[in-house]
Amino acid sequence: MFMSHPVGVIISITICALLTFWGITEFLYLDITGMGRRKAFREFPKAANKFGFTQKKGKTSTFTGVYDGYSFTIHPKRNATIHLQMKSVPGLKEFITREGETNFSSGDQGFDNLFRTRLVSHQLGQKLSSAKPFIAFAVQFGRRWKSKSNYIQIYNDSIYCSLKYGNGSYIPASVLRQIVPDMVKLANLLRAAVKMEN
Repeated sequence: MFMSHPVGVIISITICALLTFWGITEFLYLDITGMGRRKAFREFPKAANKFGFTQKKGKTSTFTGVYDGYSFTIHPKRNATIHLQMKSVPGLKEFITREGETNFSSGDQGFDNLFRTRLVSHQLGQKLSSAKPFIAFAVQFGRRWKSKSNYIQIYNDSIYCSLKYGNGSYIPASVLRQIVPDMVKLANLLRAAVKMEN
């Protein structure tokens, strides 16, 4: 039989090990036990406070504040969303990781594959096509956060991330500590690309 062959046995063991690893990571990722969710809610306020974000008491436990010149609104318990507010970028309607309409090609396959909806004015499109630092970091941002997000959206005046940790969604403190500076850098590079003043 095939399975009696040493190579077949090795392949079978490897497949079983990979499936076991996948099952464990999915179990932890979905947080079926609720342990990750409880830990996140316990640790989140301290992580938020380090950015200067303050909590509005209520059912949704919204956090707001200004960090590095940008206003943030965070809903760690309702849809697990992080919203960065910035000055309006002329000519930008939206970039979003969901499938939709597009009138702009960046010339970078990674960027265009990430943002399936891309709507900008012709003038802004010309600027962004040559804005290599913004394009490169947007791709890096997507590689880091897309699989952990329901979607990532850049409007003309905001950057919006809807995260998907756990069953029912929450934002781990460790994720907040990493994604906030990443969102600020993305906003800074976008504004630099169109030469906007702070």
